[in-house]
Amino acid sequence: MKDLYGNIDEEGMYQMALAVPLAEKIESAIALIRSFESQALQLSNDGFYVCFSGGKDSIVLERLFAMSGVKYSNHYNNVTIDPPELVQFIKREYPAVNWHNPAKNLPMMMADIGMPPTRLARWCCLHYKEQAGQGTFRATGVRCAESPRRKGLWKTVNKDRESDGFILCPIAYWTDADVWNFIRQNEMKYCSLYDEGFKRLGCIGCPMADKQRIAQFKRWPKYEAMWRRGFDALWKKNKGVPKKNGAPRSIERYNTVDEYFDWWMETKNVNDTDNADCQMFLW
Repeated sequence: MKDLYGNIDEEGMYQMALAVPLAEKIESAIALIRSFESQALQLSNDGFYVCFSGGKDSIVLERLFAMSGVKYSNHYNNVTIDPPELVQFIKREYPAVNWHNPAKNLPMMMADIGMPPTRLARWCCLHYKEQAGQGTFRATGVRCAESPRRKGLWKTVNKDRESDGFILCPIAYWTDADVWNFIRQNEMKYCSLYDEGFKRLGCIGCPMADKQRIAQFKRWPKYEAMWRRGFDALWKKNKGVPKKNGAPRSIERYNTVDEYFDWWMETKNVNDTDNADCQMFLW
């Protein structure tokens, strides 16, 4: 795409970046990683802090770091509700990964926060993922092609908003095809859920999964039970308790905890005013 003067605009440059052959993307990613090793070592003696989730993008990222020959360590932040197949895959194929286990599982944290996570109030990501490794040179498998939001926010190198560290995204402009072709070319093992039709792996019950949560809970009923226990704790701790400013909480609109859970499972909660209970976590 070009502007009125024949210059390639931002969207055009983005499309050009996606169209680069995989071989060149691999070479560029490795060169990029190596170019920032000295800065990573200045921030931490362990070098790069590689955020590892066990998904397809994550294992490609880890392999690129291994190919680069730089100093790094892999870190898995246990959100406590990842698919069991994914957790087993990580333990089996990546035993050297550093695990970071929280003091409380995610559903039970709702009682302390005062509301469940929603698509707009994603305090879960803030508490369980985004604070890890702050102050280091983190590396993540974020790709711009995954969503318009990521396309708008992420570049190959990003300043950490919360610390003096940086975030490196070596595969920011890789396509899904690039990721899978890399995996096949290198004969890499990956989580079996992909072969069952899963496109992306993540938290079971995540509001971002929308209606897919119904199928998730049908497949993994113990995780629905975990969420319901969390809602019970949330209800007991916050029902009848006003906010700090004296105003009633949105939980007061529901007569039973089951009604509250049913609201959370509905797609209308995307823009529901319940999100106002947690304004500090909106971004």
